[in-house]
Amino acid sequence: MSADRRRTRTLLLCTFLVFMLPVVAAWMLNIFAPDWRPFGTTNHGTLIQPVRPISADGLQAVDGSAMDPGYFSGRWTLVHIPGGPCAQPCLAVLTRSIQVRKALGEDVKRVQLMIALNQAETAQSAGIPSGVTGVLTSADWLATFAAAKPTPEQPFSIYLIDPQGYLMMRYPPDVEQRALLSDLKRLLKISKIG
Repeated sequence: MSADRRRTRTLLLCTFLVFMLPVVAAWMLNIFAPDWRPFGTTNHGTLIQPVRPISADGLQAVDGSAMDPGYFSGRWTLVHIPGGPCAQPCLAVLTRSIQVRKALGEDVKRVQLMIALNQAETAQSAGIPSGVTGVLTSADWLATFAAAKPTPEQPFSIYLIDPQGYLMMRYPPDVEQRALLSDLKRLLKISKIG
């Protein structure tokens, strides 16, 4: 075999390896280390896995009217679950969420805010700010958040529901506005729905 022919085969083999090695490495990582992530995540909230559907069936607005069963479809929803009466700290979290929503600019209509209260909490809660939908919930409805439930030390949580009605992310009440805004902007940019 001539030197030119050997060099051509070596070049062809090297070219093949350059293109196939990353594919083989990715396949092996997927099989042997499925939880490995190369650079971590860029989201600031905690992803809820598996996502679960959330329905507005049976929810009642604070004013006593029934909620539209399709309330969660078509828009991103930040649901605030205070785990107690909505006093001053709760109102501060709602105000920060309202500011984040306003900072979305032209995408402001793609995000809605909700606070979920039980009957006893409503009686003890201060006025809910405008721009936030107040709803009365049942224990059954709150049970859908069970696997994403907050800890006893931090009963208040903010949940993100996607435009198809799936619970997908959880934030602590002290999440920085910049972090929440960053996540929402990224989701709104890549989402064609909502």
